[in-house]
Amino acid sequence: MPTFNRTYRIARSADEVFDFIGTHMYENHPRWEREVVAIRPLTPGPIGVGSRAVMVRHEYGRQYESTYEITAFEPGRLISATHLDGSMDFDISFAVAPIDGASSDFTVNVKMGFRGRMRPLSPILGLQMPSRSDRLTRSMIALVEAEPPRAAALATA
Repeated sequence: MPTFNRTYRIARSADEVFDFIGTHMYENHPRWEREVVAIRPLTPGPIGVGSRAVMVRHEYGRQYESTYEITAFEPGRLISATHLDGSMDFDISFAVAPIDGASSDFTVNVKMGFRGRMRPLSPILGLQMPSRSDRLTRSMIALVEAEPPRAAALATA
């Protein structure tokens, strides 16, 4: 299965990065990935392990939905998700490590591939994945660095 793994330095504290990308993923994800129209939570309460949501996407002239589940959630450190349906296996994780009070390392790990009859086409994803994943991650970073600090993130710092 094709993978993408890269670490970036962000000029924000680990708590601020995680607050934006993990704690507030549902409302912020459409901001960093233009193909995502909306995220509809399926489970009540704050995001945590086992939380599920429907991602509504618009790509290549069509709209479709995919359900995903949060598989790891360590506040301030790690959030991972896996897609449960559709024609692709897709796992993603975002890890945050503090460098100092004003910066952190942000590691993105993506694994994706086609399921079933389409599986032989998975290597094509491997060719597209680095540029697309890098574009999305740079969009996330720009938004995090432009975002005013959230009180919740600062309270834990």
